[in-house]
Amino acid sequence: MLCIPAATAVHSLGYESSKIAERGGFMIDRKTLRLSAVLLVVGFIFYVVVGLLHAGGPANNHPVVFGIYASSASWTAVHLGQFVGMAVIIAGLLVLYFALDIRAGGAAWVARLGAVSAAVALGLYAVLQAVDGVALKQVVDAWARAPEAEKAAPLRQR
Repeated sequence: MLCIPAATAVHSLGYESSKIAERGGFMIDRKTLRLSAVLLVVGFIFYVVVGLLHAGGPANNHPVVFGIYASSASWTAVHLGQFVGMAVIIAGLLVLYFALDIRAGGAAWVARLGAVSAAVALGLYAVLQAVDGVALKQVVDAWARAPEAEKAAPLRQR
């Protein structure tokens, strides 16, 4: 039996050289697969770098950490950057879904579920970043401007 590399066999059958035939009812597009990899790597690196700019402090010492958050000029921008990084990562996953082009069988249903789950995860992450990056910033800014006597009341544990 003669073994021919898939790319050669596909090219000899008249398909584009950027596509490789696979068993199981799907085609892999190399260019789209490469785009997916680039989006995933760039999104991850961007997310990590922006995350390093996130202000932090002792999480359970609320007066200290609220003061740090309130004094952070880049708080909202960092959270927007984190959202952008995550959006690029999710875009990479969705491009991967299209690159694999799975059309039949159980794998197709799993791929569709993964694509829908990625989109839903991005929506949930947008809500998280809106609450943490915008709403929390407004609350800690108001807390920082409040008179000292009023600052303690919201921090009392019930």
